[in-house]
Amino acid sequence: MVILMNKSNFIKKLQKELNYTEDKCIIINDILENNFFISKKNRDKIISEIVIKLDINLEEATKIYELSKKIINEQIKESIKHPFKNKD
Repeated sequence: MVILMNKSNFIKKLQKELNYTEDKCIIINDILENNFFISKKNRDKIISEIVIKLDINLEEATKIYELSKKIINEQIKESIKHPFKNKD
């Protein structure tokens, strides 16, 4: 059974992968939701916003961006492979 990811599952996965608090992961999620994530033009904007809001360095923010992108891409691939699976 494929479990599709929702907002809370995405935040939990970020917490697990980054060892960040839920509050920080919510901030990351909000930044991603407020920007068009797929566009390469917005990559720098998203990373700089993460740096400012979380008060971290550029390398850490880039790591967060790449991990978030990886999580979302994996979920998109699963959705394409199994479009009619249960979404619960």
